[in-house]
Amino acid sequence: MRFASKLLIGLSISLTPVLGLADSIMGRIVDVHDGDTLTVQVPGEAKKYKIRMLGVDTPEVEFFQKSQGEAAFMARDFLRSLAPVGSTATVTYDTNGFDKHDRILGRIVVNNVEVNRAMLSEGWGYFYVIFPFDKKVIAEYSDLAEQAFENRKGLFSAKYSNVEAPYEFRLHVRNQQGLNLVGDIETKALYSPSESDQVPVYRRVFFSDQTLAERAGYKRK
Repeated sequence: MRFASKLLIGLSISLTPVLGLADSIMGRIVDVHDGDTLTVQVPGEAKKYKIRMLGVDTPEVEFFQKSQGEAAFMARDFLRSLAPVGSTATVTYDTNGFDKHDRILGRIVVNNVEVNRAMLSEGWGYFYVIFPFDKKVIAEYSDLAEQAFENRKGLFSAKYSNVEAPYEFRLHVRNQQGLNLVGDIETKALYSPSESDQVPVYRRVFFSDQTLAERAGYKRK
């Protein structure tokens, strides 16, 4: 895809990351599965590391034999333009840096561009964070997502107005209800899962229980 070539000129300057996370790996990208997941192989190691992008959720290419269609492929192809197979990626993560599928949950840098920020900035990913999280990092990511939303970029354009947020799509496919409480990063208000629409998509943060949310400074309305 060519639409990222001009974008990179600006992103390499404005999106140069400040990475304060504890651990990192560097390796060659061997696969880009969808818009928020890729695979990296470190030189000299047989193991391949699956990387899930921190703070970013993109439409599902395939989930339990269901797909979010064109929006999913557009997000995936945009990621491929930023992080093509064969390029070198640096992934930083902390001690909480693995998701429930044992994928590294990290910040990805390719060609001096932080890919997480680029995906949010151009609207090809939803802001998506489950506690615990770094307050400074998520505040920045939320701001980028808000700008994309307000400017109707990518997934927030009129063309994709009927596309569900990926995390909601996954729940519907499995015929499940959300269990995580929803916090508003700006107001620190806390809502039940059924009240998620009270919080703009670019300000939602999720908590597994109320105690954790309250410790982080969030309170029920």
